Amino acid sequence: MNSPLQIKKLLLGSQYSRLVSRARSLMALETYLQELLPETLKTHCRLLALREGTLVLAADSPVWATRLRFHAPQLVKQFNRDQTVNLHTIQIRVRPPERIIPAQRRNSMPRRSKNSTTALQQVAQTVSDPGLKTALLRLANREVSD
Repeated sequence: MNSPLQIKKLLLGSQYSRLVSRARSLMALETYLQELLPETLKTHCRLLALREGTLVLAADSPVWATRLRFHAPQLVKQFNRDQTVNLHTIQIRVRPPERIIPAQRRNSMPRRSKNSTTALQQVAQTVSDPGLKTALLRLANREVSD
């Protein structure tokens, strides 16, 4: 019988563990960035990536991106002074915050008007097939909108 392996041993050195490690380091950099930013910029700027000595930041709008660009040289100095990362430049991109769109109910039927209900009942009366007639009447008797 095979003995179970620990998840820790399976993930050690895997691509998943490197991804998790990278995500943790970016989260730490994001936290540090938020400490360095002025209060007015904190809610409008976020970290996107760190690539080859370039810190890539996102701003909510062009206005906030411009304000952030004024602070970029000071941020580079502070990151390098605190030896958090070795930065050369900061790139700023405009990325509006993501909006969460509520999921629509998939099984919801569109609502019918009273005129549609009357039309379905009239059609059902003219149909000779009893199964179809029953289905049309059942559909006509469902919930009606005003």
